[in-house]
Amino acid sequence: MTATQNNFASPDKLVSIKTVSETLCRSRASIYRDIQRGEFPKPIKLGASSRWRLSDLNKLMEGPEAA
Repeated sequence: MTATQNNFASPDKLVSIKTVSETLCRSRASIYRDIQRGEFPKPIKLGASSRWRLSDLNKLMEGPEAA
């Protein structure tokens, strides 16, 4: 397996707000509102861009029973 193939499946892959929004079927505004309330993971800032860890999104989708 090459390094590229390994990174592709990584749960710590960083994804954009567009991907987060589409995956969770939520608007960008509702995601940022929940971040301000402390109910959503804060993004990792890369310059002017915001990214989220795929592993954090997976935890959200699994729900409270995964905690």
